[in-house]
Amino acid sequence: MHVNNDYQRNANISRVFETVWKNPNFSRIDIARTLNLYRSTVSNIIGTLVESGLICEGERGLATEKGGRKPVFLSINPDFGSVIGIELQLDSYHVNIISFDGRTLFQKEGPTPVEESLLNNPEELFVFMIDEIIKEILPEVENRKIKPLAISIGIPGIIDIDHGIIKHSAPFRIVNFNYAEKLGQKYGIPLFMENDARCCSWLQLALNKSSPKKDFLCVLARNYSGNPLLSYPETYGKGIGIGLSITMNGRVINGRNFGVGEYISRSWTTYQKGQTGLPQAVLKTVDTDDDSYAEWVKDLFSTLTIMIPLLHPEIVFVHGQSNRRKELLKEIIKRDVPQFVSIMETCNCDFKVVDDDTYVIAQGAAFMFIQKMYEVQILESNPSYTGLSWDQLFLLGQQSKEKILLKI
Repeated sequence: MHVNNDYQRNANISRVFETVWKNPNFSRIDIARTLNLYRSTVSNIIGTLVESGLICEGERGLATEKGGRKPVFLSINPDFGSVIGIELQLDSYHVNIISFDGRTLFQKEGPTPVEESLLNNPEELFVFMIDEIIKEILPEVENRKIKPLAISIGIPGIIDIDHGIIKHSAPFRIVNFNYAEKLGQKYGIPLFMENDARCCSWLQLALNKSSPKKDFLCVLARNYSGNPLLSYPETYGKGIGIGLSITMNGRVINGRNFGVGEYISRSWTTYQKGQTGLPQAVLKTVDTDDDSYAEWVKDLFSTLTIMIPLLHPEIVFVHGQSNRRKELLKEIIKRDVPQFVSIMETCNCDFKVVDDDTYVIAQGAAFMFIQKMYEVQILESNPSYTGLSWDQLFLLGQQSKEKILLKI
């Protein structure tokens, strides 16, 4: 019974937090009505969240027609803490720190740090990269009022978010790396990782948290300049990479073995390196030649055409394309992939090419941590590594007021 009581308490806190996060200036009675909970239950939970500093009370609203107390509006306390979001690629990194109410506090980018003496030890080199990035941002963190409570990193590859394992990341030559054991508490605050394409879904969930459309497909298609020091036969260098992520009913889908996010084109054939069957001459000039770009667009969206009726998303988001090519992308699709346009209309699916923003993955990684806090675990399942218990979060929030938790 004790376990069930704890589960119900944590589940209710998650639901209440989610409601306040998505609906700033809701009152206790608004929450009770939305979640169909007793007012006393909601009041007790809000009391806990206010005492922890996560929720703050604001102005009072208008009294009801029957009189009585005016409702007190609730919102996320922007000073409670922050999350360090990091995108790590072979050629560059991006840092985006956000507060718990979703505001960006700090951004930084730079070339991926490399130590040549570690080139033959991928795991140690990977840890070195993260160490150096943390060193770079530590002075900025120390000088800010709002202290970080977690680090969340987006990288290319298959990430087991429930057990804290990088199952496979070809660019970094990593296989079955237990990062939770190696890095989970190394920097003084919890560290989590996610596939970079799925970070796009976490970002869209956050940016559209009030939207009724909760089923969507995110396409991450970006040019990468490569890193001469990290050019291995089994990795991808300069070129364009594609990742997909699927969100259904407001939840990011991981898939069996956490493989959702990996992409292979319908033109790909056995033993080909990369994700498509397009000639290398085309792939190497996609970012400079419009004809090559058109061939790549046709290949990608011909493949996506097959997926739309299977998934029936409400929206398809395309991330990673430069602003100068947004209209060209749409023109090529309309001209050369009419079947994609037709099936999108048949499925009543919206299409949005997102404005290019180099901090998309880092921002999405940070939002992942916040949104994982309101995921309700299945009672019979083991808790996921990605995410904290509410008591752990409250303790981190309290400790951050007393000292800087981030270290190197």
